[in-house]
Amino acid sequence: MTRAEWIEVAVIGVMAPMSWLVWPILSSPTPLWQIVLGLAVLLLLQSLMRDVAIVLRARRSPSNEPHKEGSCFCLESTVGATGILAGAILAGLGSSTRIAIGRPEFFLAVAGTMALGFILKDWVISWKPFGVRREKDHVNLIVRWKPRR
Repeated sequence: MTRAEWIEVAVIGVMAPMSWLVWPILSSPTPLWQIVLGLAVLLLLQSLMRDVAIVLRARRSPSNEPHKEGSCFCLESTVGATGILAGAILAGLGSSTRIAIGRPEFFLAVAGTMALGFILKDWVISWKPFGVRREKDHVNLIVRWKPRR
């Protein structure tokens, strides 16, 4: 693991227990759409922080790697955007389902979401050809909806 990955694991190790302290502030039972939306936002915020760190690191020492083009998208962002869409749909439908979340469940949801973000961070989903592949940091990847000829 790289130094940046160790730092991210340490941040997850600090943030997850902090959720234990934040739990009393949240209302319970909570609407399902708020839970889905909140976890998706957490996943996307984690991704954003990592991307900002990658960009800042790239500014300090520019990469000599050539830019690659691909018909693909970050899997972590895809999962996060899907969660945002699902939460918005549930809210739009007026979903009244409420879920009582205890402190341990809230802690596990936050820790699990952040761990999922860490696991998915280097994966992209491609559509030409369809599949999922590992693309480390994918900072030099230029997304193309259609490949150039």
